[in-house]
Amino acid sequence: MPGRNVITTALVFLFALGVASPIQAQQTAPVRTYSATAIHGIPGQPETSGIVIKSGENMRLEFEQNGQKVIQILLPQQGVMYILEPQTRTYLELRGPAVPATAGSGTAAPCTAQSNLALCQQIGKDTVSGIQVERWLMAKQPQTKPLTILWDPTRRQALRQEFPDGSSTVMNFIAMDNLNGRVVEHWSIETLAAGRDTLTGGWWFDPELRVVVREELPGGETRRLEDITVGAVDPATFHPPAGWTKRDPAAIATPQAPRPASD
Repeated sequence: MPGRNVITTALVFLFALGVASPIQAQQTAPVRTYSATAIHGIPGQPETSGIVIKSGENMRLEFEQNGQKVIQILLPQQGVMYILEPQTRTYLELRGPAVPATAGSGTAAPCTAQSNLALCQQIGKDTVSGIQVERWLMAKQPQTKPLTILWDPTRRQALRQEFPDGSSTVMNFIAMDNLNGRVVEHWSIETLAAGRDTLTGGWWFDPELRVVVREELPGGETRRLEDITVGAVDPATFHPPAGWTKRDPAAIATPQAPRPASD
């Protein structure tokens, strides 16, 4: 299995399942230790799944690529990401900027220095479902009309997005709910655009773990966590096993980026 393919697929797995990436981890670390099965569904395609293990700011992901198991370990405080291939008993070690231990706690802004946005500016405050939120302007390119978002810094979620073309995506709190034995917040999602049918979805947030446990996007895409287990995790979970061979990332050829199955 080409090593760069493993890295690319691991990062795609992170975003597809709504789990924090190495950059995002500094903003979205939950407050408890847990493990779960993460499942991602796209209309017309088979569901994909993997295992997520979280302890503080450290994360371990286990999934399959081409019928072979792949493990990714993220250690934000050390600025380290490991990619493990159990079938060859080898691993890659990739290093980047370390993240302070306190960066994952408390509230967070919707963008960081790594976001590469031409504009990301807070311009005021507002209220959504009785919750005080921040109003931000965001734009990818200079001299373009910005996106306006109403940002909840505690849930780290845009509760309203107002697009330059006049369309919007709006979230509203419905009620506390019981999902797979956990007490969660249930929110509705609506995508509104002139001349088009309103698209609806749902969002379930676990306030104790500070993680989204289910998401039904207006386009039909779904993400969910099942079999959530809260409890201590062996520290060895977040390190390559003794005796495995460390590979040199510089010696691995870069493949073509994977294309969506629908292309």
